[in-house]
Amino acid sequence: MLLRRIYLAAATFASASAQIQLRWSTDLGANENRTYGPDGPWQAPLLKLNDTEMPLWPGGSGVSEILTKSVGGDYTPRRDTLKTGTSRAWSDGWFASAFMGAGWAGMEASDGMVIDSRMGTSHEIKVNVTLVAATSWNSSTNSDTTAYTPTVGTLGLGPRSERHETAGPGILEQLRISGDIDRTAFSVHMGSAALGIPGSLVLGGYEQNRALGQVGTFALQDSIPVMFLRDIIFDFQIRNQSFYPIKSNASFWTNPTDLGMQYTKYVGGAAGSAVVIPNPASPYIYLPPGICEAIAENLHMTYHNKSGLYLWDTDLSAQLFVNQSAYLGFVLADSSATNITIKVPFQLLNLTLEPPLVEQKASYFPCQSINSSYGFWQLGRAFLQAAFLAVDYESNVTYMAQAPGPRMEQSIVKKFEDSAISTNPAKSFVTTWGDAWDKGQVFQSFDTGDKGLTAGEKAGIAVGVIGAVLALVWLLRRRRKQKGPGSPPDAVVNRCVTQGRSSQRPTAIRV
Repeated sequence: MLLRRIYLAAATFASASAQIQLRWSTDLGANENRTYGPDGPWQAPLLKLNDTEMPLWPGGSGVSEILTKSVGGDYTPRRDTLKTGTSRAWSDGWFASAFMGAGWAGMEASDGMVIDSRMGTSHEIKVNVTLVAATSWNSSTNSDTTAYTPTVGTLGLGPRSERHETAGPGILEQLRISGDIDRTAFSVHMGSAALGIPGSLVLGGYEQNRALGQVGTFALQDSIPVMFLRDIIFDFQIRNQSFYPIKSNASFWTNPTDLGMQYTKYVGGAAGSAVVIPNPASPYIYLPPGICEAIAENLHMTYHNKSGLYLWDTDLSAQLFVNQSAYLGFVLADSSATNITIKVPFQLLNLTLEPPLVEQKASYFPCQSINSSYGFWQLGRAFLQAAFLAVDYESNVTYMAQAPGPRMEQSIVKKFEDSAISTNPAKSFVTTWGDAWDKGQVFQSFDTGDKGLTAGEKAGIAVGVIGAVLALVWLLRRRRKQKGPGSPPDAVVNRCVTQGRSSQRPTAIRV
């Protein structure tokens, strides 16, 4: 603790007037870009240890989890790497392991990490990082969803725990001391590799174009961003041009479990709301029981037993729907009890499962209902594709705002002010997504596996699909007029990959 105070005191004399934008795995060029699965495609920030660049999910722990070669990673501790002799597991301080049902384990060490700025710097930026040299991926359940070993570690950007008397400063504190950043804070927007939305991770600042309209301010509790989720709504930004959902402009909220309501009350939330923690290290949107099931039923999805996830129908109606302006709206109450709605378009909720989670590629909906034994839930990477998240450890607050779509505006990197985040106008949400919602767009395809078609065959199929979609829209409208406004359209044959298993709804999963 004394050592930390000395470091922090020294920081007041450091000359700091900068922010650091990190490089991402999709910034490398067309032939070198990398994405990660088997439930993505995800893009990740890149950091360098021992001259080797590796992907890491940003998070709020004081410890990073680095994958060694024994688990498919690239990290090998050097002879001069400081090893503490302590064995550690499940080190993510924002509870990713609890919701994933598995986590990294290995020996604790301290090593040098080089941070390469996306924009370049006049000097090498290097910090000492406390890490877990991960040698195993340990599951706490028998679920098949944890039967694979992930390929991305975690970057611990939070402060070191006060219980370590000799603990040195964390990554952000070191950068503050060296003058490379002027605030112990960071911001992240995961973006979308599939839709070409670049990711953003800024240390000491944020990109203004990543935050649109109203900003919610939330308290940090023990360095954890705690938020109150009030509602989840299903709606269209532009008029509904699809007959696919059973109902739209509707709420799919259900009250959390008894434990969830007790925990919400304990931390000061409104009755009926649920505590959620945003976390880039978690892949999915984890919600109280009943919510994901209801949304999936509304969209004719099929439950996939092995993965515990819902698969999209592969018919043309589903494709047409996904490429409309439909979204899930997450209504959050900030520290002033003001509601802010984060809209997650369904184009971002059409991700791809790959083996070993499925036998062949399939499009899925990244939402899981969890009977949480902690009384709170998690908004993971799938949510943060559409949300701007910033954590300011000096002010002890978290900020959240709507993030843009594929046609985002010019990047403006800003430093954190004491009480405000500068944002682009709220109307930018529509302008950055508008092209993706145009009637004449090229449809985002549902991935059901490449059968080895030639380019000419694929082009012919693409033309045929567009014609079929137009015919389908005409047919549905004609039948709807014949049957009357209260009658649903006829079902389209379901070709969804189900592995030969039942499509029944899942039982609640306990973490």
